Amino acid sequence: MAAIDLNLVRVFDALMVHRSVSAAAAALNLTQPAVSNALRRLRALTDDDLFVRTRRGMEPTAFALAAGGALSEGLRLIRQGLERAAPFEPATTRRQFRILMTDAGEMVFLPRLMPQLRAKAPMLDIRVLQLPIARYLEALETDQADLAVGNLRPKAGTFVLRRLFEEHHVIVCRRGHPLELSAGQDGVARLDQILESHHVIVRPPNSVDVPLDNLIQAHRWRIRVALEVPHFLVLAGILNQTDMVAVVPSLVAAELVRRSDLVILQVPFICPGISIRLGWHIRQQKDAGNRWLRQQIIELMSARTRAGEASRMPQA
Repeated sequence: MAAIDLNLVRVFDALMVHRSVSAAAAALNLTQPAVSNALRRLRALTDDDLFVRTRRGMEPTAFALAAGGALSEGLRLIRQGLERAAPFEPATTRRQFRILMTDAGEMVFLPRLMPQLRAKAPMLDIRVLQLPIARYLEALETDQADLAVGNLRPKAGTFVLRRLFEEHHVIVCRRGHPLELSAGQDGVARLDQILESHHVIVRPPNSVDVPLDNLIQAHRWRIRVALEVPHFLVLAGILNQTDMVAVVPSLVAAELVRRSDLVILQVPFICPGISIRLGWHIRQQKDAGNRWLRQQIIELMSARTRAGEASRMPQA
């Protein structure tokens, strides 16, 4: 096969995404005849129709589907290489950054981070990835991800970490719950009532462990787990309509309270803290774009600390 003009690859990729000559032309800022001509050249080069007109639009052939993923990834890598080589300008950059985080991280970080990024870098894109934390280093090493945020443990080697803040656990329940009514003036719930309550446990598929599990085992508590779910996002609606309670990180609790009529109570026992860290591969240490995004996240969490919006969040 003859060498392919990269502009033809761009047209192919746009047709794969939009399944329409006119939509692809608009996305590429080209005329429809220019896209149609590029498609004819591609068909001649590949000896395949590539896209067939149907009632649903331009449907790709088996050949196009087989080649599409590799060509799209190749274009992404070329764009990424050119963007990284050029000076990083937040106001005009079109770079995409892939951040590893859990759904708890999504709840806490994204509502605060995205307005800041949209104001400073309106064309910058963020893609959130979820993987088991044990695979974070591999994803950063192989360039599947640019940054990671979460309860990351220090490791020797190429994983660079920056501590953002220390997190602690609290209890969340509906307003007017017996736990709230019997709590002391300091907002600490009674242990006997905690043990008698029906609990919702969040067991994320990608987490390291669930602190409540360790406490139950260490103290030999008998706790009724009435519901076990993989995500924090569902808790607001469940807790608001039942007498169940949940032990969750305090920043997650703050988001739940913001979304529903819930209350936060302090736990009357020692629960291991969580060190929330920002991580990246050492290869990204001097990348201007990666460094800029890291600084946005660090400044964001530092500002929250100074404003006193969350407890026990000292600057790193």
